[in-house]
Amino acid sequence: MDLSKDLEALKQTAFSSLFGDMELEQVFEAGKQIFLKKGQVLFSEGAFQETMYIILSGKMEVYKRHKQIAVRGTGDFVGEMALVESKPRAASVRALANSEVLEIEKDTFFKYFASNPKVVWEILKTVSARNRSDLEIIEDGYQEIRNSREKYRKVIDSVSDLIIQTDPEGKINFANKAVSFIGFDVFDLIGHDFNEFYDGVLSNSTRAHILTRRVGPRATSDMEISLKVNEQSNLYDFCNSMNFMMTATGMWSVPHEMVMKKGTNKEFQGTLLVALKEKNGGYRMV
Repeated sequence: MDLSKDLEALKQTAFSSLFGDMELEQVFEAGKQIFLKKGQVLFSEGAFQETMYIILSGKMEVYKRHKQIAVRGTGDFVGEMALVESKPRAASVRALANSEVLEIEKDTFFKYFASNPKVVWEILKTVSARNRSDLEIIEDGYQEIRNSREKYRKVIDSVSDLIIQTDPEGKINFANKAVSFIGFDVFDLIGHDFNEFYDGVLSNSTRAHILTRRVGPRATSDMEISLKVNEQSNLYDFCNSMNFMMTATGMWSVPHEMVMKKGTNKEFQGTLLVALKEKNGGYRMV
């Protein structure tokens, strides 16, 4: 058993950059190592198991009704849907070579993964990318793809921080239920420019920080912002804005580590904002 090798494999996951080395080691220790021989089935379609698996070595085949859907390798994860919806497995997974996987149970997932909105978002992006590539080969795939976003919304809506996604022009195209803190329903925000909910003058420089294109260490972190309270809500009788500590990161069509590489074919897809309510109140009265 080579812990350093396993941790290096864990660092290849899409969300690993959001964890420190100590946190990754805690995730590893909380999981269960499983070794599979070539041809051995990890789980079967129709089985009920609320676990996901991160591949530490080898290759795994995802198949449905004896038809191959995809091949996953080191750093990929499989079986994650079972953690956000209590339904049987939608596909089977087996080893194409001698492999090692890390089993993540539901409690571990919610402790280390679902508690971090950015990690949830990275998982969601991975699943969305898979859905696009799998569309042509999965029978009945359209309905599964349509449902997957709703499954992950359940996790995102369980987070108390405000999570807002904007498109490249700054229009809001996603928000979680935590926007009720400022008196809005999710659908009150969708399609509107973020500027409409920002309390104050959104100058070009401020807008560039909030609706940032930057990723990694250059992204915006711990920026104090004030958001308007819905004038139609009862909350507006007490305050017309609330202060939040916000982090923001640009979303691109390629992984973060490739964004800064010259010659990379990439497309800016918008900004992900996570706003944490200030502990000292942060209300502004009418």
